Amino acid sequence: MVEFYGDVVSYDIHTYWNNNNENERKFAYELREKVQKEFANEIEQGDIRVYKFWDKPIGPHPINMFEIDFKKPELFPKLVSFYQLNHGKLSVLIHPRSGNDLLDHTKHALWLGHKQRLDTSLLSEH
Repeated sequence: MVEFYGDVVSYDIHTYWNNNNENERKFAYELREKVQKEFANEIEQGDIRVYKFWDKPIGPHPINMFEIDFKKPELFPKLVSFYQLNHGKLSVLIHPRSGNDLLDHTKHALWLGHKQRLDTSLLSEH
């Protein structure tokens, strides 16, 4: 059985867009639809969860975003390469879930596109 390294139990992928930019908003909606189509089997099996759009900043996220998450390590190369080739000009945060939200969203995070400045004051180290 394949496992993530260390204390990592799953990954989150946050896709950001500027709500004042209609092209970015449209692209984000189309990207979410593409994720749902491309990974329909994995979503149906519960291996990938796709969350709703946030039309306002929420938690540490400074602008609008949607999130997906997954717990199967074998999905990591598929999802990351999908996002590398399809994120366009959108910012994408890919981070582990290890129990330390602060490190997971900062030191251990991967970014595609422009890195967003997160409100880290809302993140716990435990």
